[in-house]
Amino acid sequence: MRRTLYLVFAIAATFAQTTMSQDDGELRIRKALEGRLALVKMDMPAIDAGVYMYFDDANISFDQARYNKLVKEFGISVKKGTKAMITAVRISSKGIELDLDGGGSPDRDWVVGGVRLTEPAPVARSDREIELERRLQQESNLGVSSFLRNEFDYERDRRVRQDERNHEAFERANRLRSEYIEQNRKNWGSKLIVSVRTRKASVTLRDMLKSLSQYIEFLPRETATK
Repeated sequence: MRRTLYLVFAIAATFAQTTMSQDDGELRIRKALEGRLALVKMDMPAIDAGVYMYFDDANISFDQARYNKLVKEFGISVKKGTKAMITAVRISSKGIELDLDGGGSPDRDWVVGGVRLTEPAPVARSDREIELERRLQQESNLGVSSFLRNEFDYERDRRVRQDERNHEAFERANRLRSEYIEQNRKNWGSKLIVSVRTRKASVTLRDMLKSLSQYIEFLPRETATK
């Protein structure tokens, strides 16, 4: 994060000579990049996990094995040789995040509204079930014990049936979510994350974009057309 912020200030300095805050630097980077078209020179995976590019003293590298895994698992949303819009730019602990045509589909933990779908916990035993079990252990009268047993079995079965309904509802929601994501994944774009490792004081936005151009070429606003 510290090196990323360093680059923010360095890039921002190419626009102005005055001292500025982190927010000012991020705003200037966003202004420079958001809304521009980029010529994508590699297939981009259909997931918001992002393809990490490591920027180190004007050199760019990336994790080929991780990239291959993302493409294989999630498919391609932005094909090599096509143009994509930079729809958002963020500075985060990951680096400089560039959303392409929307930023990529969420992972399989996501559900509508940003709520994570988690498997339901078992239904807790009711106070009545606990009390009936306690009385059963202490009761010596067979007639009363038989009555308590029936009541206890009813309470326990009701809890088990609720567990089953909860699990079925979870599986149904999980299936619908997965189908929705798979059907729409390729329409939600992708993401590029530039992790900054450079220590050069003279690094600029132009240096970074030039290094990235072997994988993604940022087109000038005045001439960029679909």
